[in-house]
Amino acid sequence: MAYNANKTTAPIRGLVNSGADLLVQMYDIKIYFPSASGQPDQNPFQSYPITVRATAFNIPDVEVGTYEIKYHGITIKRPNATLVLDRQFEIEFREDAAFDLRRRFSAWLMAVVDPVTGGVSNATQFFGRVDVGTIAGAYYATTVNSPNGTGKKADAGPEDIQDTYGHLTTRSKMNPLALWSFYNVWVSKMGGIAFSTEGTDPNKFTVTFQFMDMDYPQFGGNTLDLGQNADWKSPTEWTQRLD
Repeated sequence: MAYNANKTTAPIRGLVNSGADLLVQMYDIKIYFPSASGQPDQNPFQSYPITVRATAFNIPDVEVGTYEIKYHGITIKRPNATLVLDRQFEIEFREDAAFDLRRRFSAWLMAVVDPVTGGVSNATQFFGRVDVGTIAGAYYATTVNSPNGTGKKADAGPEDIQDTYGHLTTRSKMNPLALWSFYNVWVSKMGGIAFSTEGTDPNKFTVTFQFMDMDYPQFGGNTLDLGQNADWKSPTEWTQRLD
């Protein structure tokens, strides 16, 4: 049996060695709503973790445009130096009976349009931020940090999914997260309410977000976990850029 030194047969060795699958429901979303200054509120008690209310999240696809070259019956494609990326995403939420989410999103949308007063504006100075993280390693729910420390190095265990400021983090090597961050986010559309006497399902509504900048794992020189570490600049910087 020496030929099977890895204790797996050759046909399934790749499956075993590749590790666990990424499960679609193992994700977290955190929305930083605009503060009175128009910038995302980085206070962890004001930021809103809405994983339990969001039904799904689809990361916008990244694609490069192409053009064709034809010669002697042969066609090849080359990149045309155009980034094909629709800078928007939608999130479907379950409506809470207290209308808390709707109140927040309505206030955000009202910075651009108000259907009651007829007020419209092209101003989008009220920006937010959206973080989407997926658990990629060993995770223990009992070690989630409460935001009561004095910095990213304080009270941060190796299995924590959040730092001491309540932000999703990829800092820990024991529990790396693939983290997508969207900056300069604003709301362009909010779904209504569909009442019915023939059903007992919870109401769901969809919010459309526009964004101007983003940070993706494995792009821009980032590793899968964005290379985040405790040596970042102040975590209250709303742009949250790498040093």
